[in-house]
Amino acid sequence: MIIKRKEPKHPRQGPSCLLVIFVFVGIVVGIFVIQNSEQAREVIFPTATPEPTRSAIEYALLAQISQDDGELEEALEHYAQAIKLDATNPEIFIRYINLLVKTGRAEDAVARGEEAVVLAPDNDAVWTAVAAAHLANGDRLIDAGDPTGANLEYAKATQAAQRAIDLNPGNATAYAFAAGGLVNQGEPELYQQAQLLAEDGVAIDPDDPWPHYYLAEVLTNQGFYAAAREQYQLGILANDSIPELYIGLAYNFFGDGRVSDAILAFQDAIDVDPTNDKAYDGIAYMYLQLGQDVQAEENALQAVQLNPDVARAHGRLGEAYMRLNKFDLAVQEFSKAVELYGDPTPTNARFFFLLADAYMRAGLENCPQAVPLLQAVIEVNDFYADSAQEGLADCRRAGLQSSP
Repeated sequence: MIIKRKEPKHPRQGPSCLLVIFVFVGIVVGIFVIQNSEQAREVIFPTATPEPTRSAIEYALLAQISQDDGELEEALEHYAQAIKLDATNPEIFIRYINLLVKTGRAEDAVARGEEAVVLAPDNDAVWTAVAAAHLANGDRLIDAGDPTGANLEYAKATQAAQRAIDLNPGNATAYAFAAGGLVNQGEPELYQQAQLLAEDGVAIDPDDPWPHYYLAEVLTNQGFYAAAREQYQLGILANDSIPELYIGLAYNFFGDGRVSDAILAFQDAIDVDPTNDKAYDGIAYMYLQLGQDVQAEENALQAVQLNPDVARAHGRLGEAYMRLNKFDLAVQEFSKAVELYGDPTPTNARFFFLLADAYMRAGLENCPQAVPLLQAVIEVNDFYADSAQEGLADCRRAGLQSSP
């Protein structure tokens, strides 16, 4: 048997044909990419598809969810974005305005209201929201010591609410806000009309808290404290999450000489809204009446921290400092109150007098700052005139003693 042996093949010398092909193709592609960079980039890196944007309705829904969760700042941002995307939806404007009012952005609420009535002049809910914005802006001006500007805003609130009533006579809240614009002006001749409007609102919808609130305000201003308390309490039964109802009830108690009950009602307002500066200011005022100056200081300090633009609250804090012999701090707070008030009037002259008194208690070398204040008080307020004259006499004597 013959076995044929084959000689083994020698290893291939040099690169394989497949490798040569790959290298050649790579060189060709590289040259193409270099010469056609833009086209190649589009092929290799396709244009990114932008994420789909949310609609105005989706932002409005997010705003409502944030509001329900207590994230009010986030809710405001969502509403603002919704308005940017769709400025033709009255309901978004209404919700946005009402939240601006709730969060103390009264000026912004008024501005959005002006836009909303142009968009939907025949929508009674829009006019009701506008009335709420003007009421809030009036309150802001009162806090800042501008009663004239405040009364103008209150009058605008009544006009807007009346427009809502004309469009929808069954709008109970509009009757309430029309009454509020009248009673807040503090003119007794407007009280009867305000009371009739509020009573109409209560009759239309007994479960709407706002007619109860403003009917109570009218009755309190007329001295009918028991009847007013009933309305405040009916409003709380209708909606126990509105701090204004508790604050109104608190001042009603105070007007009836029930200071301790007033403090409890103010505390209820804080439980409902822990950031309510008016409630802290009210408690501070009650503690001043009771002579509990440390508690007055604590609550007044909280009030001015929450809202530094309220002249009255700075005055309360100044009074607490005065009683605690912290005269330099009292001067600072009374100065802020006077700055916010601007010019002395019969109603705010007390704080101008107290600022002068604080200057003098801190040292009679401060008489140059105190004298103009005392002179201004004498011109506008008879109640403090005698005390102001005594202060002027003290400063004159101090001047004589210090002269060579």
